[in-house]
Amino acid sequence: MAVFRRAERRDRARVLSLWEETGLERTEEDEWEALIAGPHNLVLLAQEGDLIAGTVVATFDGWRAYIYHVAVATEARQHGLGRELMAAAEAHLRDSGARRVFIEVNEENTAGLALAAVSGYLPEGDIVLEKELQSATSGSRSAW
Repeated sequence: MAVFRRAERRDRARVLSLWEETGLERTEEDEWEALIAGPHNLVLLAQEGDLIAGTVVATFDGWRAYIYHVAVATEARQHGLGRELMAAAEAHLRDSGARRVFIEVNEENTAGLALAAVSGYLPEGDIVLEKELQSATSGSRSAW
């Protein structure tokens, strides 16, 4: 049976290994620090002995709540762990004041889409667009 706990700084390498195994995007060290330190952010781990069996990331900025990076290790699948992680993330967000939550699932991730459906999520209609921001290399400054 899995024990749920908040991720800590020392967990990063093992979490990234699970994310790589499940095809999820890695985080940079500063991004990891923000995820584990933010007051309404949660990186929740499901641990079975020494194995990180699953993860979920839940964030809330006071307006919008998101769940993403739900990952379950191959050997821990088909036992409801994904649904337990989703429910724990939703409870955290609800306790943080969120009234609705958005999830991010790659359109090719059939298992993730199935988990979203069984968890009661419906397509919202928006299309998510992405742009990678490059760090400033010159002395340019923001207007604000």
